[in-house]
Amino acid sequence: MAFEDWYKDHADGIRRLCAVLVHERGLADDLFQEVLSNIWKGLPKFKGNADLQTWAYRIAVNTSIRFNAGLKRQANIKAAAKEIPATPEERNPNAERLIRAIQYLNDAERGLIGLFLEGFSYKEISDVLGISPSNVGARLNRTKSKISLIIKEKNL
Repeated sequence: MAFEDWYKDHADGIRRLCAVLVHERGLADDLFQEVLSNIWKGLPKFKGNADLQTWAYRIAVNTSIRFNAGLKRQANIKAAAKEIPATPEERNPNAERLIRAIQYLNDAERGLIGLFLEGFSYKEISDVLGISPSNVGARLNRTKSKISLIIKEKNL
């Protein structure tokens, strides 16, 4: 499959995942570019042992972990969350509250919930993250509970 074809089919989902994994739009764009670069470089080596989409999302999650590790954490997460762009999905008050709450999660939880919000099945998430589907379910339940608690505690 040519990169251009893959890009047409999957770039929007990768871009949304990048937006969930970092705090600022500018950083999300930087991460997105880095992910695309890594996918581009890795595409000739893709052996087809996994689904191409799963492989690409695994690259996105792994790239984001390295990307975030290289960044200095911002002192005020709330201030960063206010920089969320006004896209149609984010103008919805519930979606905006969810995105703000996600910013309080650790990188692993953000990756997990980002894939879930993109509509990945437990099996697909398990393939991307390298954990069992039952572990995906358990972690998702804990992460959802944590998000609910964050929304209540932070009055989002």
